[in-house]
Amino acid sequence: MSKIAFIGVGNMASAIINGILHSDTLGIKGSDLVLFDRFPAQYDRLGDIGASKAESVSDAAKAADYIFLSIKPQNIGEVLGELDGVSLDGKTFISICAGISTDIICNKLGRRVPVVRVMPNTPLQIGLGVSALARNELVSDADYDFACSIFSAAGMVMRLDESQMNTVICVNGSSPAYFYYFIDAMVKSAKAQGLECDNIVEAVCKTIIGSAEMLMNSGKTPEELIHAVTSPKGTTERAMNVLYDENVADTIDRAMRACTDRAEEMARDFG
Repeated sequence: MSKIAFIGVGNMASAIINGILHSDTLGIKGSDLVLFDRFPAQYDRLGDIGASKAESVSDAAKAADYIFLSIKPQNIGEVLGELDGVSLDGKTFISICAGISTDIICNKLGRRVPVVRVMPNTPLQIGLGVSALARNELVSDADYDFACSIFSAAGMVMRLDESQMNTVICVNGSSPAYFYYFIDAMVKSAKAQGLECDNIVEAVCKTIIGSAEMLMNSGKTPEELIHAVTSPKGTTERAMNVLYDENVADTIDRAMRACTDRAEEMARDFG
């Protein structure tokens, strides 16, 4: 079994590790993992999984076949600088650093290496993530399949060309916040109108989950399902007319484009 090193053991890395260890198909054990974090307290979130703990970035990389970069984008240069002089032959990097391209990673290392770039999202922490993956030309099909299988263990995988990786952040990476915002606004409005209900948040969430399931399984488009819910001169039509009049679709478009723009800026800032 290959060794997998995690450089950085924050929330997302912990979610990935838990997905790996609970997978019925990967066959990866805690003893196959090497962890390194500058803050040892981060290890506590995982409990005793049998992983070894490295003393440095370079020690973790030397011990592994796959090297996860689960660090903040602004730390990429400092972390990869610690690998200067370390042999990376036969090793594949897997990066979840937002906005950091495979070329930036290679440039910081001062050499071309296989890099898989990943944009996961926070529902990965409950096994319902959506992760987008891309690779540079040095990643073999077998290594790419292995990387994809790791993220499939905790949700859905999208395989993309790297040119699309900054754009996909607005679709899966940042979008949970949009949905939480919408839910929060619905709940606050209902309460302001006098609705008293202990499980109103659950009711809104279940409605969203049910609506999403209908969309995925009905074979209909979002527009067709909107039409199915909207009766002439009814309550839904009145509500939808407010959304149309306020051009909420344009607001969503501007928000998504702002997300993509920031990803592009990060690539320039940290490149």
